[in-house]
Amino acid sequence: MFGSEYLDAIEEQVRLVPDGVVFQNSAGERLTYGELGAWSNALACWLADAGNVPSGVPVVLYGHKSPFMLVSMIACAKAGHPYAPVDTVYPTDRIRRIIDQIVTHAGGTLFVDTTASQTSVVDGVPVLGLDRLASLCTAQVDEQAVLNLPGKARDDTFYILFTSGSTGEPKGVEITTECVDEFSRWLLTDYVFEEDGHRVWFNRTPYTFDVSITDMVCGTTRGDTTFALEAEAEGSIPRMFEALAKSEATDWVSTPSSVEQCLADASFDATLMPRLKRMLLAGETLRPATVREVKRRFPGIHVYNGYGPTESTDLVTLCEITDEMLADDLALPIGYAKRGSELVVLDPQTLERKQTGEAGELFIVGNTVAKGYWGRPDLTQAAFHACPESITQGRRSYRTGDEVTYGADGLIYFHGRLDLQVKLHGFRIELGDIEAQLCASPLVHMACVLPVWRDGAIHHLMACVVPSDQATERGLKLTRSIKAQVRDALPAYMIPRTFKYLDEMPLNANGKADRKALATLMEA
Repeated sequence: MFGSEYLDAIEEQVRLVPDGVVFQNSAGERLTYGELGAWSNALACWLADAGNVPSGVPVVLYGHKSPFMLVSMIACAKAGHPYAPVDTVYPTDRIRRIIDQIVTHAGGTLFVDTTASQTSVVDGVPVLGLDRLASLCTAQVDEQAVLNLPGKARDDTFYILFTSGSTGEPKGVEITTECVDEFSRWLLTDYVFEEDGHRVWFNRTPYTFDVSITDMVCGTTRGDTTFALEAEAEGSIPRMFEALAKSEATDWVSTPSSVEQCLADASFDATLMPRLKRMLLAGETLRPATVREVKRRFPGIHVYNGYGPTESTDLVTLCEITDEMLADDLALPIGYAKRGSELVVLDPQTLERKQTGEAGELFIVGNTVAKGYWGRPDLTQAAFHACPESITQGRRSYRTGDEVTYGADGLIYFHGRLDLQVKLHGFRIELGDIEAQLCASPLVHMACVLPVWRDGAIHHLMACVVPSDQATERGLKLTRSIKAQVRDALPAYMIPRTFKYLDEMPLNANGKADRKALATLMEA
């Protein structure tokens, strides 16, 4: 009906279980399948009117984990518009830069505010506020108007996720309808394979983070429920646990860090969540100790490890972590290659194939690879057109910058980044992005950001800073001043936790900050 297997699967559930709950959150908000279908249809009819939003123009969706965010995403797709989610935790400056990028290359946008805050973060673009949004969603629409909605063609951009960029500008990844449909088809075949009744999918990550697509796909296409933590529960462990106890969640999807945060409290166990049967972890390195503790707290639980960058929709590998894999403290596999995608390990310099057991750079080839970066043909060429044509044979490809090896059993093992991109608490971060914002401060002459590792994972970020002449103080006072200046440009998770001050920055032969020397210096 709408040109997308994913959208049509939702519509089938709207027909089968209209009174079933598709979404609920810790704030007590609920949405039924019938409401999702009717509200998204009504909003889509309004969005499809070129007099309201020009055809095909991306729509910016501002909010967190509310029913109206889900309704708006589905409505945009039905109306033929890509959507670009921005979370309420984003600094104002970052939101404006995202909007500027969309307007520059699309000629305009619509800013949909799904919150009751009446935010003033945008200027110069039309804003659809919550009251008007609610009115549009509950309006009566003609059935023929719904049938005439443009929906999505295979190569249309379904959504745009903006990730950290090395120049200080966010990069918008364009995910197509084909990407979403292929990902949905694979996940619902290779992961959701048990017919064990109604599931409740725990959503821990915001819609601006690619891991959220996993529980959203699973939780909306088979009559299940997605349970999300709203802001009031995310910032407090007691409130979070109170919400989890009421959630009746059967499936947990998050980063390893989120689980480790919960495991720090002894009450996080099967008594708190007796229905929890599966845990899918992705977004950063999963440690054996974490899995062992999860299995101890939740006897009989199935723990899965997955891997996949935003540029490949989300996961491209997946496997269940078995007791045999936990027999020692060796690195855990990130899984088997997704069906329908070819994962190729090449020499990063020569682009020649590596043999089984040899480390190299991972290239993803197939129909879940994105179009490229919004309005950035230079970055798109470098990342999406580097794989040799003899391998791609006309298919899309993405150069990950990740070092991996293939095991003899087909399992893939991750060894780390080949560039300056890191994963911290599941968020993908370009260190150059942070450095650019630090250097924009009048208090900073030079800056270099380093990841600080503990127990095989990145624990936090450290900024090595040469202060400018304007910096009359040192130590904690200077750190507070710099953090205050970059807070409007960087999300909290990108602001370095610790600062080290230097009289001069060590440089390598290319005249760049010598990261190895800095790492050694900081360890001394």
